[in-house]
Order: sequence, then C-alpha cells, then structure tokens
Amino acid sequence: TLQEPDKASVTAWVPGDSLHRRAFAIVKKGLETFEAVVDVSSDSLVSWKQVDGVQPGVLMTEEWDDVQRIVQMDPRWQEALRKRGFEDFQSVVCVPIGTGYFGIAEEAGRRLVKVVTYDARETKNYWGRPVEGLIVVVDQNERAVVRVDDSGVVPIPPGAVDLNESSIGSQRDTGNPVLIHQPGGPGFDVDGYEVAWQKWRFRFRIDPREGIVISMVRYEDAGRLRSILYRASLSELFVPYMDPDIGWYFRTYMDAGEYGLGKLVAPIEKGLDCPDNAVLVDAVFANDFGSPYRRERAACLFERYAGDVAWRHYEAVTGENDVRRRTDLVLRSISAVGNYDYIFDWVFRQDGSIVVRVGATGVEQIKAITSRTFTDDTQGDETRYGHMVAEHSLAINHDHFFSFRLDFDVDGPQNSVVIDRLKTERLGAGHPRRSVWVTDSETLTSELPARLRINLEKPALWRVVNPNKRGRMGYPVGYLLKPGSNAVSLLSPDDFPQRRAGFTDYHLWVTPHRPAERYAAGTYPNYSRGGDGLPAWTSADRSIEDTDVVLWYTMGFHHVVRAEDWPVLSTGWTEFELRPFDFFEHNPALDLPAR
Repeated sequence: TLQEPDKASVTAWVPGDSLHRRAFAIVKKGLETFEAVVDVSSDSLVSWKQVDGVQPGVLMTEEWDDVQRIVQMDPRWQEALRKRGFEDFQSVVCVPIGTGYFGIAEEAGRRLVKVVTYDARETKNYWGRPVEGLIVVVDQNERAVVRVDDSGVVPIPPGAVDLNESSIGSQRDTGNPVLIHQPGGPGFDVDGYEVAWQKWRFRFRIDPREGIVISMVRYEDAGRLRSILYRASLSELFVPYMDPDIGWYFRTYMDAGEYGLGKLVAPIEKGLDCPDNAVLVDAVFANDFGSPYRRERAACLFERYAGDVAWRHYEAVTGENDVRRRTDLVLRSISAVGNYDYIFDWVFRQDGSIVVRVGATGVEQIKAITSRTFTDDTQGDETRYGHMVAEHSLAINHDHFFSFRLDFDVDGPQNSVVIDRLKTERLGAGHPRRSVWVTDSETLTSELPARLRINLEKPALWRVVNPNKRGRMGYPVGYLLKPGSNAVSLLSPDDFPQRRAGFTDYHLWVTPHRPAERYAAGTYPNYSRGGDGLPAWTSADRSIEDTDVVLWYTMGFHHVVRAEDWPVLSTGWTEFELRPFDFFEHNPALDLPAR
C-alpha cells in the first residue's frame, strides 16, 4: 500500500512541488514475515526488516484458492461428505476462517485456518446451506490438512434461499419510478483524487486494507480554506459470533486486518448502489505477488437531495416561511466480506458537518440444527445462541464493532480534546425550579483519562478544539464528535477475542499523532495474542494537550437476527457526525439560496 509522506511535507506542499512516492509492503516468505519500504520514484529499497512472532493477513488469491483444492482432495473430508449424501465434490464451497488465538498448543507458531463447507447444489446462495458438524483444519504454511473434525450429520436446511423472485413469487408493482438527474452534470469537480464541491475541498483514495481514506479536508470560510481533518478512515472491523460450539467459537473476524476491506470492494452498480447521477471511481491495488491490478467501479461520488431541510423558520406574526433545502455530497464504497456487504458513506453537508455512515446488508451466517422450528427445540439447547430464521436454520447472535481513526487538524495541527460533562445543578429553596443542568468542561491532558465510554446517565460532549484560535465570542474554535446509536462489548475481559479487539473497551481513545500508529488492533491482528494497538500505545499515557491529536471512535451494534433478515438482510445503518462547534461565526448554511 501507500507509504504516506510525512505530514509536515504534505501540509507544506504546493502545486508544482515533488514528493517522495513510496510503497509499504508486508512480505511473507515461508514461515517468515518482513516489512519493506520501496521508493517508487527511484526504484530503490529504502528499508527491509524481519518481524518475528506475527502473521500477515489472508492472501486472498494464493491461500483462499489453495484451501479449496487441499480440502477437496482429502479422503477424510470426501468420506464425511459421502455420509451426508454428496457424490459430486465440485458442488460445494469451502470457506477458510482464521482460527484467531485461544492459547491452544496446536496453534503455536502455525498458520491455521478452519474450513467450513457449504452446499452449492441448485442455489447461488450457498450461505443458507451449511454442511454442519464438519470442520477441516488446514495448515496454510504446510499446505496440508491437519485433521478433520466430524461431530455427526445434521440436516442441510431445505428451504428456499435464493435472493430473487423464485423464492417469494412475483415482484411487487413499485408504481411510478423516482428519477434522479442533473441535466447540467455534477456540481462537483474531481481533479485526480481531489474533490471540490461548493465550499468543501478534500482528497480521497481507496486503501487495500482500510477502504476509503479521506485527507486534507478543508472548508472555505470568508474566502479562506480552513483545515478540519488531515486524514480519516476506518481502522478495523471486529465481528465475533456468540456460539461456543466447536464449529463456531473461533469465528471472531477482524475484517480489515485479516482480509482487507479495500481489496474486497464490490463493483458499484450505477442506478442501484448509487444514483444515476453518480461519478464512478476505479482503484488500483497490488495482488498477492505485488503486481498491480485495477478494481473498476470501486467507489462512487454523487450529490443527493432527498427532501431534507437545511434550516427553516415559520414566523406566525407575519405568516412567512423561510426555508432552505439541503443537498449532500456522498462518497461511497461497498465491501463484500464473505457473507456480509458493508456500505461505507462519507457524507459532506453544506453546514460544515461530516456524517460517517455504515450500512450492513448481505446474508447471515446460518448454523444448521436438527430442530425444524423453534417449537421443536423443547429444551432450548439448540437455539440458545441464536434465532431461527428458516427451517433447520439458526442465525447466530453476533456483534459488529468499527474503529474509525480521525486525525484532526482544526485550524492547524495544534489541538486539544475537551469533554463537556452535563451535570445537574440544584437551585436554592426559594426558587420555583428545583434543578437545571450545566456544562462542566475539562481539557484532557493525557491518554488514559481520554479513554471514554458513552454513558446516558452521565452525558458529555466530546470536542476537538484549537486552543490557539478563538472565535469572535472568545471560545476556541472546534469540532464536535457526535455519536449515534452504539453498543459496548459484552465479552469478558479475559476472553481471547476481547483481548485481540481491545479497542472495543472504549468508545473514544485519543493519541498523539504517530505515523506508525494506524490500526486500532495493531498491524498484525491475524492470530494476535491481543493487547496490540490502542491498549499498548495508550498505556504510556502520553500528553495529548495542545498537540497533534488523533481520535479513535468505536461504533458498534449487537445483532440478534430476525426472520425479516432472511434470506437477505435489509440494510441497517449506524452513524456518527463531526459537527462544527464554535468553528464558524454563524450558521455556515445561511447563504443557501431560497430556490
């Protein structure tokens, strides 16, 4: 991937200047792992070092394809399928899943995957046809099957699972179409990967691990471009499933660090994934052997008006309405990670705010069980860890936790983080009121006190401010991180998956800017013993006051699957907002035209 230039060089850059263009590579050779930095401009090796005790992420071409071949040639696996009525071994799909780390001796120093099998006969949606009770352990370094675990035959769910009208009957009549068109073309300009839209300026790229990365985000205010964010991206995505069964307990995915959310972007379908007025953008990645390839339609950029109101006021005395409509600019990509599809939106609004949204859709992971319906499970043993969505089909409870890395530069890099605690203030006995609430503000000075959780009983605002720049009322200019709905991890602190995903311990972390600190769970979460990334960095309790700070926001939800989530999940959205707070002298959308 890109080895980003140092921040000082980037912020000082002006058109016409040159910058070193370097690539960072993780190199796997046998059992060994190396890190390399290459100067692309001069074709020279800048650095090369061996990294011990780590495992790189999954090699999607070499290892994924190899697993299919290795498993399907194994006679023990073949015999297990014959017991389940299979004769054609080409009609199945083998899906390798990283084992994580659980302190088991067998795992030490090895690159193991556990392979689950799906029945692809007469269906495209093989996720609804798990071959339950069959796990194949493969050593990817040795390219060999370690063992086959067969706990017994379970019926393969028989119901309709395809995602088209054949499973539901005829399609509905949706009435007259809703059309989106811009006769004059888009209202934004794209120069390379730099976007100019109304008063916004920013750059973006598609990183093979993180997906969309936006940088150099600025807003024009009174003829001056003011900086807000230097760099922002998704850092990690943790999806642990909640079934202790031998075929399920290890399913604790780190989708960014193990697989790469950028490499897994799905091609955008214009008019479906994005409106017809969207501009499509390609991405270029390196494959497992370092050769470049183009991923077409990796992202889309479009303006959206959905009847939303930017601001309004009705004056009853005069009977006058003053209303402005809101138009957004949306940068979107979609990553298909196995059975799940994640829609990532970065939404730029005319009032200076940025909304970051994640939509979860796709197909649920199903566990085949012997009970045909919930009422058949009279003891509740089979359905304890999930919810039935079809005959013999149990959707396992699970979580989704996203860590976003937000490198703020609010009017420059020297920033601080302020927490405004909302506290009840009791009034005197002679007052007709008994209480009001007030804000009690504190500037956070170091990393450990800045590890914060959302608490509805003790509400607080989280602001990034520039203590060296003041607005006309005397307050420091700033931006508010405004959470939406959220969740906390319910795993015990000593559970191995929780150790590996320590970033879920808190909703907010703050660190001083360090270029090497990019990933919330560390650079190598694959088979990690845990404690890497944010827990390790913040243990030093470094200063975060009046310096270049990075905020890490954890956003998540618990998923108890409904019948309505089958056979495909209606998109559910989770979001947060970056909102100006004393950054402008007045509402920046005041200048929107009335028509």
